[in-house]
Amino acid sequence: MWKLINIVVACSILIQCAQAQIAFTGLPCTVRNPKIVGGSEAERNEMPFMVSLMRRGGHFCGGTIINERWILTAGHCICNGLQKFMKPAQIQGVVGLHSIREYLNGIGSGPDALRVDFKNIVPHPQYDCNNVKHDIALLELVQPISFTAHIQPSCVSSEKEQRSLEQEFATVSGWGWTHENQAVGDRADVLRKATVKIWNNEACERSYRAQGKSNSISDTQLCAGYENGQIDSCWADSGGPLMSKEHHLLGVVSTGIGCARPGLPGIYTRVSKYVDWMQNVINKR
Repeated sequence: MWKLINIVVACSILIQCAQAQIAFTGLPCTVRNPKIVGGSEAERNEMPFMVSLMRRGGHFCGGTIINERWILTAGHCICNGLQKFMKPAQIQGVVGLHSIREYLNGIGSGPDALRVDFKNIVPHPQYDCNNVKHDIALLELVQPISFTAHIQPSCVSSEKEQRSLEQEFATVSGWGWTHENQAVGDRADVLRKATVKIWNNEACERSYRAQGKSNSISDTQLCAGYENGQIDSCWADSGGPLMSKEHHLLGVVSTGIGCARPGLPGIYTRVSKYVDWMQNVINKR
């Protein structure tokens, strides 16, 4: 079942991070001044890397700006009801977005929110719509984004970075549902965020099994949440970012069982495992 997550930091993919052009060399980024279940509303312009993916005028998934030409999302976000990949023209993106209602009504966030269109969809070559593994995809823009104070790319951690993330706190954000029971919760209008704790993969797998679930957690995934549940990503948060406290992109909201259930943390695609693939795709275009 799909789940639709101030210091100087280092970038390690060919991206523009904050306002500095960064090559694949580990040079420093510019400092960035700083519904999710159980979270809170984000401040306007707090997360300038966030993207809303829309179809037929409605939000359905999140994404992250990687550079002026590419957006990162989950592989399952580009799958249609027939479990086939959608065509680029079937999806639109909105960057610089805060309130979906304001954007659709042409008020309030108009000066900041910007529609972007896609010319290519590039799922990971080992991903297919019937499997949760390698749940990651790149979307190439028709026109490059002109960055502003409110629209900026994310930093991406190096694949070679060996620092353990276990027990660290990270931030997941999106416009998804505020409760897994859609009769109880609502789809968020304003961007929401939540702080979650990253789990050891083996502990995560054991916890799923203790709840009678047979999920296998691979090294290309990571888990984040709490033993007692209550805080998590949920429906329509899929594809959105899990960010470290240093504003590194750590994960992409991927899958799980329900939303914010005890012992069943959210499962994310571990972005650092896909840096080489991302760089290869970006450099070939």
